[in-house]
Amino acid sequence: MIKGKFHKKVILVVSLITILLISMLSGCGTTAATPTATTPTAPAVDYPTKDITFIVPVSPGGGYDTYSRLLTQYMPKYLPKQVNMIVKNVPGGEWNIGIGEINRAKPDGYTMGIFNIPGNVVNQIMGAEYDLNKMTWLGSITDTTYVGCLSPKSKYKSIKDMQASKEEVKVGVVGLSSTAGLGSVIALQEMEIKAKFISHPGSSEAVMAAIRGDVDYVQFPYPTLKKFIVDSQQLNPVVVFYPSKHKDLPNIPNIKEIGYGSLLNVVQANYQVAAAPGIPPEVAKILRDAFQKAVKDPEFMKKMEEAGQPVHSSTDVEAAKNIENSIKTFTKYKDLIAGAMR
Repeated sequence: MIKGKFHKKVILVVSLITILLISMLSGCGTTAATPTATTPTAPAVDYPTKDITFIVPVSPGGGYDTYSRLLTQYMPKYLPKQVNMIVKNVPGGEWNIGIGEINRAKPDGYTMGIFNIPGNVVNQIMGAEYDLNKMTWLGSITDTTYVGCLSPKSKYKSIKDMQASKEEVKVGVVGLSSTAGLGSVIALQEMEIKAKFISHPGSSEAVMAAIRGDVDYVQFPYPTLKKFIVDSQQLNPVVVFYPSKHKDLPNIPNIKEIGYGSLLNVVQANYQVAAAPGIPPEVAKILRDAFQKAVKDPEFMKKMEEAGQPVHSSTDVEAAKNIENSIKTFTKYKDLIAGAMR
């Protein structure tokens, strides 16, 4: 009798424990499942849904315009949705009009453009109303070598001739704060050449002025000048801003050979690309990924090579760092630049 009652109690206790365990496990399962069922999934970025405007702050025909048009042919195929990238030339104001348009654009990823570094850095140092540190940098397409050329109609035939002149040498530039203009100001100052700077809307206009004999000297990226000094010999190259002999211009002295190697750190150009400030990080990532794939596209690289400018691309981080370094480097030339602009 006692044994039977004890057996029933054991069964009752075991049953209660079993019910309690089942209840606890069910509760845990419900608690774990609830967040999964109610937590929303982050929506995918619906970008791009329309054409993207690519601003080139100079007139058509020069190196910046050429490389921008090449890039906008290849970058769209690496975007999640196939849209067009429309080149919009916005010349004037020594690049400030075009850069200002990018700076003021709605931060939605539909306005971007090419930048002239360090030329645009100088504009900022001299008071332009934008902050290059805030742009959404995608990277750099390439950097480039500069060449100084004399007009065949000029009375000067060499750097030494210009240095010996008591008269001002007429120099064609695209604004004094463009990369080429800035490089001309600093280079001629360092080489002790008296100069009168004559501004033009774009490099093509300045080059034509030299060919006509309206100016004596121009100093632009080699790809811009190649067809005029190698193909047609309409200009006379007198110096290459390069640390050694240039393969296409082996008989032209480089800047180190004539004793001004320090100018290699100043006379340079980086073709950097950025979208408007403040665009969403997920949109910025899409643009950066597409840009990096485009500049490494074999066909794009081949066409850049054919245009006389091999690709030396950089990342968004490297482009942003270059802005910081350029600001530090060119701030010390502020007084010289201000004097040239007066």
